[in-house]
Amino acid sequence: MSNNKKYKIGICLSGGGARGIAHIGVLQAFESAGVFPEIVSGCSAGAMVGALYAAGFAPREIFKLIEHRSLYSIIKMGLPNKGMMELSYFKKILQENIEHDSFELLNLPFYVSVTNLNTGDYEIISNGKLVDYVIASQSIPLVFKPQKIGEHFYVDGGVLNNLPVEPLRDQCDILVGVNVNPINYTDKLTGMRDVGFRVLNLTLKMNMEQRINMCDFVIEPATSEYTIFDINKSKTIYDAGYEAALPVVEKILNQLKENY
Repeated sequence: MSNNKKYKIGICLSGGGARGIAHIGVLQAFESAGVFPEIVSGCSAGAMVGALYAAGFAPREIFKLIEHRSLYSIIKMGLPNKGMMELSYFKKILQENIEHDSFELLNLPFYVSVTNLNTGDYEIISNGKLVDYVIASQSIPLVFKPQKIGEHFYVDGGVLNNLPVEPLRDQCDILVGVNVNPINYTDKLTGMRDVGFRVLNLTLKMNMEQRINMCDFVIEPATSEYTIFDINKSKTIYDAGYEAALPVVEKILNQLKENY
């Protein structure tokens, strides 16, 4: 460990739809142990959680914003537009709870991964208007409308970079990656839905492998049995994140004691 970087601890939160609720449990485990990430990046669901955390919200406060919500209650606010829904509910959360719309005014440095449909590449954003880019990072292709920002259209960052560790690696001594899309053996492949979700998870795995290797610690909550739409199972997903983080937090505490 170099001990000469700007921040001690950075955390990168992957995308994963409803499985991203596990990020809140991970952050709660850190907070309970008195460990506080100082720089944050995120993609998709991880961008949503990361933005609220970087704005100063405690994990329990973030969880209250989605606890007891059903997929229907969220979808009904974003009725289909040309066959695709809008992320109106999540946009409303950001606008009503963060007093500004600026990366620069957040309490912590924050980076979000988005996919630019026009250029065919991913971008990592850390300045300018916050809400549009966080919503763009969650816009799953063919499900949610692309977000037009400036002259370009943007969709879910997970298409090309589901674990945006790049901006954090050289700025922090300890980099923690949280992957809520673990791949385990499954025999649940009985229909198009099962196959579709499996292919999505495998695509995300390839997308993240090299980036996971860039992390000092990796937390992978037991969320493989949940789909990206299982928001009604928020408490069990949150608990999975909390439990998965505990042993890693202990290791980080030991490392901090040895080096600081």
